[in-house]
Amino acid sequence: MEQVILVTGASDRVGRAIALQVAAQGATVAVHYHHSKKKAQETVRQIITSGGKAVSFQANIGRLEDVQRLQQEITASLGPVTAVINNAAFTQMKSFFDYKPYEWQHELDVCLNGVIHLAYVFLPQMKEMNKGKFITLIGDSARTGDRKLIISAAARSGALSLMKSLAQEVGRYQIQCNTISIGLLDQGDLHFSPDVQKQVLKRYPLQRLGTAEDVTGAVTFLLSDAANWITGQVLSVNGGHSMFS
Repeated sequence: MEQVILVTGASDRVGRAIALQVAAQGATVAVHYHHSKKKAQETVRQIITSGGKAVSFQANIGRLEDVQRLQQEITASLGPVTAVINNAAFTQMKSFFDYKPYEWQHELDVCLNGVIHLAYVFLPQMKEMNKGKFITLIGDSARTGDRKLIISAAARSGALSLMKSLAQEVGRYQIQCNTISIGLLDQGDLHFSPDVQKQVLKRYPLQRLGTAEDVTGAVTFLLSDAANWITGQVLSVNGGHSMFS
């Protein structure tokens, strides 16, 4: 069966890197985006230019109706999805008491409800095939806490627990559900002073920040047959950061 892999939040940054990597390994990629249509089209263009196959699809994963439509459109265009890699996220870096009432809702909808929606819609299709992979990416703040990421950390902690429970629910259908927990990545948008960078790197035993390639390597492994007996796990891709928490 042809591998059709949905990568959410694939229009840019690490999501694009994941989409390019799985396409390079022969999968057909459903490139998901919410607002960034042009960037998603660029991801598709890069995949096709490299000889791969990809189509972009729009959806707000925080809305169940959008995810249901997404599943229908992908199936009609590419066939049934054999793996979901959930990279979509929305975070607001602010103190908890700086939030206005209900300003936190969209973070909860994307970072927790989005995972619920994806599982609810796509896992039944995998159950019918008796095979599948469901991988969600979270930040280390879900396990360590972060006073500036308090809502998204709480939501992603819930997502982590959901993935463990799903692994127990669908394991008998040969579906693996795993989480990748990521430390701070250098994607060209960090502008630390030398002193601040020194303090940040003290938290990482490997003395460097992560790269997109560090993440794609972990995704590639979990998608491979070599990981078929791994489920309900959290793979830390963080230079050793969270072992101090």
